[in-house]
Amino acid sequence: MRWIFFSPVVFLFYAGICFYIGIRLLGLLRFFCPDTKLIIFWIIFVFFCTAPFLTSFINHNINFLRILGSLWMAFFLYMLMFLVLSEAARFIFILKGNKAANINLYTTGTALCLCVLFIFFGIFHARSIKTVDYNISMQGSGGGIRIVLLSDLHIGSLVNEAWTGRVVEKINKQKPDIVLIAGDIFDGNIDVIRDLQGVITNLGSINAPLGAYACLGNHDVDRQALRGGTTKRIEGILKEAGITLLQDEVVIIRDNLYLGGRRDARPIGLSNERKTSAEMTEGINGTILMMDHQPVQFPQLEKAGVSLVVSGHTHKGQLFPASLFTYLIFKRAGASHYGYWKGETMQAVVTSGAGLWGPPLRIGTNSEIAVINIEFMQ
Repeated sequence: MRWIFFSPVVFLFYAGICFYIGIRLLGLLRFFCPDTKLIIFWIIFVFFCTAPFLTSFINHNINFLRILGSLWMAFFLYMLMFLVLSEAARFIFILKGNKAANINLYTTGTALCLCVLFIFFGIFHARSIKTVDYNISMQGSGGGIRIVLLSDLHIGSLVNEAWTGRVVEKINKQKPDIVLIAGDIFDGNIDVIRDLQGVITNLGSINAPLGAYACLGNHDVDRQALRGGTTKRIEGILKEAGITLLQDEVVIIRDNLYLGGRRDARPIGLSNERKTSAEMTEGINGTILMMDHQPVQFPQLEKAGVSLVVSGHTHKGQLFPASLFTYLIFKRAGASHYGYWKGETMQAVVTSGAGLWGPPLRIGTNSEIAVINIEFMQ
């Protein structure tokens, strides 16, 4: 998010909205506390407005500041949304010739109450990890296979040892044949994780006869503050946990059944070249399953002969109404932002993820793992 400070237009737009929200909140506050000092209010308010970006410029390891900043972004989104709705309601009220004293106070107070209710609901809802099921038939040989798809844990300051423990417990209850982790396992800087060894132990307790495999996502870059990053420590953690990392590689998991994992197209802070879809499948004669973190190349993968793609990345928007934008963006790419997708010869499943990025809440979406039951037909 720090790029916002380097774009004058975006910065002024953001600052203008913050000022609008601040003025409305100040009016409400001064109605109940007339002696409120303007300088104190604005210092505190500006601190909240800049909290999402301060960790990038001060110290990436200040967890409380990261959490505060992410909560502010949720508050910013929903307070603005409800204030705009309140302005529309007030306009209609005035058009009908009605007048009410202190209508600004009523509308601001209502917007604030709704905003706080949404945030508290979203925080508790995000911690409830759902399980969704997909039954798929495709060409191939051998018996069926049960896959658990996991993505977007974003292990870091918000998702920790306790969260990963609950996720792994849900995975093992499904008794999968194989577990596929489709990227964004970590959320940047590894040093912010409070119990890294506990996280490794949890990931290492995944129980699947055919093993656990992963590809990396755009956030799987170990970085600190404004400095560059690397994937070395993440690779080491996955290896210690017994998870096979596939980076532009394809392996055979049983007769005539192959699994590939692609490098991410745009890892944050790294320049990354990856194989084309055709290069990934060249020379392979069999059924191919593919992990690709970002669901943006479904047409190319279908043309290359892939039977099933599993992806994450989108979080299904995580917060309504962001889900409306992710729907349009990935539909335009010829893919999907969530759920089951079917082309002419290829199928895909996009999960909303088992963790969180940014605001620690979900509204209109779920934290989830996906269970994919595949039946092969000759």
